[in-house]
Amino acid sequence: MTRTHLARQSHRRPAVLARRVVGTPAEVAATVALVRDSGRLLSMTAPQSVSGDPDRVTVTVRFLDTPTSAPPVVRRLRRGHIIAAATIPAVAAVVGVGYAATQLATAVRSAAPLIAGVVLVLVVLAVLLRSRKSTCFGLHCSGCKH
Repeated sequence: MTRTHLARQSHRRPAVLARRVVGTPAEVAATVALVRDSGRLLSMTAPQSVSGDPDRVTVTVRFLDTPTSAPPVVRRLRRGHIIAAATIPAVAAVVGVGYAATQLATAVRSAAPLIAGVVLVLVVLAVLLRSRKSTCFGLHCSGCKH
């Protein structure tokens, strides 16, 4: 055999067989379990009673026609899911911070006159309290007659 012929044989897909299994529910379950445990089971139909007899059921089983178990399934890393898993919380955090900043700005804007009034009263009190010292800062007071 040549190398190309061997290479073609190794890349062949195994044949898929469909068989009907008839027997008692326990026998059918045992047969399906054997095929499933070998790793060759592809699909099966729901059990159906045969001619109205509840003691006999039939199941159609599709499986790979290989002498050994099926090759293990190769699972690829799905980067799309990882990116989505990292992006969604980040976007949610940015939206949450933006919402909180908007609420804070709205609250400050609505309370701006009150804040300005309190700051003005504090400035006037600070100026009045500083003017009571021995030196005069130019505020007309009764102490220095300036």
